Amino acid sequence: MARPLASSPAESGSTAIEFALVMICLIPLFFGTVAMGVTIGQAVEAIQVTRDTGHMYGEGVDFTSATAQQLVTQLAQGFTLTGGGNAVLVFSQITTVFQADCTAASVSPCTNLGLPVFTQRVAMGNTGLKSSAFGTPPSQYLDAEGNISSQNYMQQSALVANGFASVITQSDGDVAYLVEGYFSMPSLGFLSPGFSGSNATGGIYARAIF
Repeated sequence: MARPLASSPAESGSTAIEFALVMICLIPLFFGTVAMGVTIGQAVEAIQVTRDTGHMYGEGVDFTSATAQQLVTQLAQGFTLTGGGNAVLVFSQITTVFQADCTAASVSPCTNLGLPVFTQRVAMGNTGLKSSAFGTPPSQYLDAEGNISSQNYMQQSALVANGFASVITQSDGDVAYLVEGYFSMPSLGFLSPGFSGSNATGGIYARAIF
């Protein structure tokens, strides 16, 4: 009767080396897959939150109210929309100034004629993370609800939405409801050299226009 051959110490050592070599490849692949899954999940949530809030903004929801802000906080459960949080939403109403607007408002000179301008700006979350891609209206032109008077947005160059004309073309009377979101990803800090917080990992920028 034949007896099974016992593995030699050399064969056992060789198997351990092979296993170690395989694990060197598999472990980074595993963690990379996990990181990719987390990133995709956060990207989908960030885009959806921006789109949903943009739709509500276009429907006339007042995001200076506590009720509306609480609703957005519930939508963005994977992020923290506070002053020290890891996300920010920037709400802007933008219109293009036409001569009829200047005439109706008795504004002369109409410095911003033909240019897209901010008529409202509201921000929610950590505004230090990222500013709007189209500019930031100086606070002295905003009232308590973030509204800007026609006298100001037709004349003050600081209220021009730079680059917005290349995104959409507006007709006389059109108002664009723009929401820009930036969502940092501190949970992926281990992937970034230096571990210097959310800025080291970057984040997801999304925008919706209604």
